[in-house]
Amino acid sequence: MRNLEDIEAFETTSWQDRCSGQTTYELISHSAARFSDRPALKFQITASVDEPPLEVSYRELLEKINQTANALYSAGVSVGGVTSIILPNLPQNHYSLWGGEALGIAGPINSMLEPVALRDIMIESGTQALVVFGPIPGSDIWEKTIGIVDQVPSMKAVFQVNLLGADKDGATQTPGGLPIFDFDTQLQQQPADALVFQRDTQPEDIATYFHTGGTTGTPKIAQLSHRNQVFVASVIADQYSYDESTVAICGLPLFHVNAVFVTGLNVFARGGQTVLLSPAGFRTPGIVDNLWQLISKYQATFFSTVPTIVSALLKTVPEDKSLMDTMQFVACGAAPIAPETLRQFTELTGITVLEGYGMTEATCTSALNPEHGERRVGSIGLRLPYQAMKCVVLDEEGGYQRDCELEESGVIVVKGPNVFSGYKNVANNRGAFIGDWLVTGDLARQDKDGYFWLTGRAKDLIIRGGHNIDPKVIEDVLSNHPAVELVAAIGQPDAYAGELPCAYVTVNTNSDVGVDELMEYVRQEIPERAAIPVYLEMIESMPVTAVGKIFKPALRNLAIERVLNAAICAAGHSAGVSVGSDDKLGVLACIDKPSDKLGIKSVLDLFTVAYEYSDA
Repeated sequence: MRNLEDIEAFETTSWQDRCSGQTTYELISHSAARFSDRPALKFQITASVDEPPLEVSYRELLEKINQTANALYSAGVSVGGVTSIILPNLPQNHYSLWGGEALGIAGPINSMLEPVALRDIMIESGTQALVVFGPIPGSDIWEKTIGIVDQVPSMKAVFQVNLLGADKDGATQTPGGLPIFDFDTQLQQQPADALVFQRDTQPEDIATYFHTGGTTGTPKIAQLSHRNQVFVASVIADQYSYDESTVAICGLPLFHVNAVFVTGLNVFARGGQTVLLSPAGFRTPGIVDNLWQLISKYQATFFSTVPTIVSALLKTVPEDKSLMDTMQFVACGAAPIAPETLRQFTELTGITVLEGYGMTEATCTSALNPEHGERRVGSIGLRLPYQAMKCVVLDEEGGYQRDCELEESGVIVVKGPNVFSGYKNVANNRGAFIGDWLVTGDLARQDKDGYFWLTGRAKDLIIRGGHNIDPKVIEDVLSNHPAVELVAAIGQPDAYAGELPCAYVTVNTNSDVGVDELMEYVRQEIPERAAIPVYLEMIESMPVTAVGKIFKPALRNLAIERVLNAAICAAGHSAGVSVGSDDKLGVLACIDKPSDKLGIKSVLDLFTVAYEYSDA
């Protein structure tokens, strides 16, 4: 599909006719019947290129899913019950996801969250069983979870996943008396050819609880149905022509929708294979350095990633371009990619980078640049087939006013079979929908050819290297300092991570507190390193709106001016930077009296901030 007209032609076939089954279990069962002995999963445990992988065929994948669902049921999980999963990227993660959905609801959780957040997610989920990584040097997952699992009232059993050869804990129950089972041992005791329970699963039934948010903040639990997931897997697979020759590299974490679908269920829908690149994925030392050799080893056709990984790969591009011969494209999302990074990557590798856009609440994908059509650098591409997407103007209360004109910036709203039914806590649904349109909170404009261009965010999240940071975490800590009157946390631009957390504060007039003291305070009080501000500034007065609310856009503009000025100066150039807004581009940096336009362009293109020269 090259353009919007091709998408519309694609839609003349109903999306239901593209789906192999109505549930994730049916989809995988159909693939197991068609591609029985073909590899579905390959697991590369370390970064060593010479290491032979563990291989799982489609037949074996379905058998493991059956055994997982049966083991959970035997341990007391009810039909329709919730299984939470706190695992790195292991084959057992896929067994637990799809086995948990076959029995009831699966809930993958970010292992980097603090214990209290893990506990609260499981309490809200009503978790009956936990599948969790066992004790192993270098991982604190077991230690974090064993201390809080007894605080989940609905919990009935814990399944410990241990790496081959790892020393097992040996415990048979938690301190509170919950049984602890070895995951793989329990699977061996279960039937593999069928499910031992009866369940009439419907497409609209909830299949997964995905929590929103990254390493910090208070996550919300988004409820995705079987219909949501089967639709996205089938449509993306057909849109990008996945088949038995498709080989996806998975380096993003399997607690997130991107890894689960883009390099998971979407691939399984058409008989391709997924390569799990070590338990920690792209975070494993040596994986990024060896990625090109691993791509060649597995004859990979694509991988999905975030801008920070694309940037890091620029330093590892080999002279031998034959290592990349099988690569068709790289999918990149989570945050905007800097134009210069994109240009360099494409020039050095010859590989197409497809920028896209999505969110957990819309089952990962809402827009993507076409693989075979025009890829407009800086845009998030064309809408997903069968999903409506537009930009709208909202009033101060979040109510609908009107649709935007072409090239007019507004809030993105989407609706379609990929859009979730709402958050588990219904209080979180306030403002999430306008009728059946999901309000994304992101700002964009749409051009005449149907391409969408992000222009900012109506919501406050700080996106650091693809991880969401809730500014409230920073603001709550600083607000507790006796000298602080007002505080606002924002994301300041960064050439590598996209954004980094930054804080502005006003203090009591009689206080003699300094920036160093406040920085030391946040380092001590904020438990997540990713959320600690890289910059903190004390200002005389906080910019506010007419009704007295802190006006963060003004602070973001200050931060952009400071960061861009510093970057230009560090590169040996000079210019004045002032930041304002533009009806078409959103936030716009104006560059005045540049000493060297070409040299300054090479600096500014490392950031995702739109800019223009004052004499343009």
